[in-house]
Amino acid sequence: MVLFSHCGAVWPLIILTGMHRVFTPTIIETIGKNGYEPLFLPAQIGANIGMGGACLAVAYKTKNLSLKQSAKAAAASAIFAGVTEPALYGVLVRLKRPLVATMMTGFIIGGLTGVLGIVSYSLAAPSLLTSVQFFNVEHTMTVVWVLGLIALTIPLSFVITLILGFKDISEDVTENDQPSSGSQSTGDITSQTPNPARVK
Repeated sequence: MVLFSHCGAVWPLIILTGMHRVFTPTIIETIGKNGYEPLFLPAQIGANIGMGGACLAVAYKTKNLSLKQSAKAAAASAIFAGVTEPALYGVLVRLKRPLVATMMTGFIIGGLTGVLGIVSYSLAAPSLLTSVQFFNVEHTMTVVWVLGLIALTIPLSFVITLILGFKDISEDVTENDQPSSGSQSTGDITSQTPNPARVK
């Protein structure tokens, strides 16, 4: 249980550094040898879905319209497809505390996956649409457990994010991050053109 909890907690940081690809050969080999993978993929349920829940909380709380739109799109990507990079780089890392909320959620849900003995029978990024990778036809309760964990993860991450709070990004900061449409077409032409070399 402790191993699952810690793996779920640090998984967002592992993705952030790109080190999650290192585990792919190990996962493939484990599934090929045993028919299932018992650690890394189950622990990602709380991490991946938790990022989506945290982004939903940001979209609910922020007054920044641009950030709200980005958070909604990132939440859908993480929850439905397991693609978490938009959530990490576009929302969580920028605001910091929602990332901590995601790690706390991953710790809790990761521990529950270990207690329930959930394993993955195929290689896919855990999400709502790929949750079938955890279903065992011989143990139908796995369907209830996995869908229950997903249903628990979203509100848990949502509430923890709201409790921790975050410093909202003002609209002015967002606008300053975007170059103006006329910035490349206006200005002093002589300042944009290098001075020709003088011929002696």
